[in-house]
Amino acid sequence: TIMEHPKGFYMLSSATMLESFSYFVFAVILVLYMTDVLHFTDSFSTYFFGIAYGMTYLFQIVGGYLSDRYLGNRKVVLIGIILIAIAQLIFTYDASPYHISANMANHSTFLYTNQEILFLIAVIVMSIGVSFFTVSITSFISLFYKEDSKLVDSAFSIFYLFRNIGGFLAPVVVSSVVGIHDPKLYQYGYLYGFIAIIACLILFLAFKNKTFVSVDGKPLGVTPSFKLQKENKQKSSAKLSRSEISNLKAIAIILMAVIVFLMFSQQIFTTIILFAKQHVNNILPIINSQISPSLYVSINPLFIIILTPIYLKLFHKLSEKNMAVNTYTKIGIGLLLTGIAFLVLFIATHDLNANTKINMVWIILFSFFLDNAELLIIPVSLSLTSKLAPKKYASSIMGIFYVSFSIASIIGGVLASAFPNNSATMLLNTIPIANIQTYFMIFAIIGLLCGALWLLFRKKIENLTTI
Repeated sequence: TIMEHPKGFYMLSSATMLESFSYFVFAVILVLYMTDVLHFTDSFSTYFFGIAYGMTYLFQIVGGYLSDRYLGNRKVVLIGIILIAIAQLIFTYDASPYHISANMANHSTFLYTNQEILFLIAVIVMSIGVSFFTVSITSFISLFYKEDSKLVDSAFSIFYLFRNIGGFLAPVVVSSVVGIHDPKLYQYGYLYGFIAIIACLILFLAFKNKTFVSVDGKPLGVTPSFKLQKENKQKSSAKLSRSEISNLKAIAIILMAVIVFLMFSQQIFTTIILFAKQHVNNILPIINSQISPSLYVSINPLFIIILTPIYLKLFHKLSEKNMAVNTYTKIGIGLLLTGIAFLVLFIATHDLNANTKINMVWIILFSFFLDNAELLIIPVSLSLTSKLAPKKYASSIMGIFYVSFSIASIIGGVLASAFPNNSATMLLNTIPIANIQTYFMIFAIIGLLCGALWLLFRKKIENLTTI
């Protein structure tokens, strides 16, 4: 049950919620700030967003390595928090009216003004900070549980819930503060992000010595995992055992499933928004008010928040009745649901033309299936990876886990570039995409096929592992 988890776990989850809020403030504002204040073109701003988004995952390998070999989880998390705070402070200063120039010419060349140089520095500092925090706090959570603990899966589901609460609140607060993209108001958006990360810092420092301890009272996250194994007289050489190599093979297969899901789910931020803009009736019934297509993005964290407690209770009850759903089975079902989500849009776009619009309920239904898939794949994969990773490389492996997000982002962007919004396109210059329904059909087929293959070979994948 929820009460079975240690207090330290909830402190880390609460810190993650505040960090997530701060990070999503940065993510929500980034493109708008570049176009409204720095006067970059839309194309350059969205391209730069992709670079900044990717950097927050690429630096995780560095953070994981430092955590494993030299600093330990606590110090790397703390460094991450401090770097994020510094970045938000630079953003707040950079966005102050003192710097804003309404007469600045539009451009998309390299950054060269003082304001733009400060902005670039802040983006780099933010990326490193988020990377260090995320990778180290994820492996930190696994320290609270024994290898055979049945609570690990629910722990990562709760952790993921807290992260999505922060992700849901950030755009709501930012939209109310920044308003209609007034250049003078962006500083207050960044200021909220700074306040959130300072609250995270205070929480972490206040409770780190009281709650970040094992059952027998030993401090957790202080000693690097490599050094800890030496102290316990365990093999600490770089050479991996046969079982560890086998576990790494399983992790590689799990990451393939994660990449498939993420490159599909990323369509929410690209093709789904374009589709909703032109082909969905965005008028809310009863109040007869039109909504922005970008608002559909907020459905994702909202469903995650609603569904997570339901899943936790369901799987707990099934476990009590000796009917527990196998972890690997969850991933397979999740991939099937990913395909079903796009099958919903395939059905919705039947006989679609330039003069017809579908009901927004189809988008909500699509999000519902996709978010169920997310809960069955991402938290479960996080939990599995943390359990399968060799202990001396725990944080490094979690860094590689998050690098898969960057790979999925690149592939997802390539897929989105073939979206036939106005005319026929070619996917990878080989597959003709005649219309939107064909585009969604391809996603549905790939998702369903991957889910079926995963369930078919589930036992073989599971037999690779030693847990």
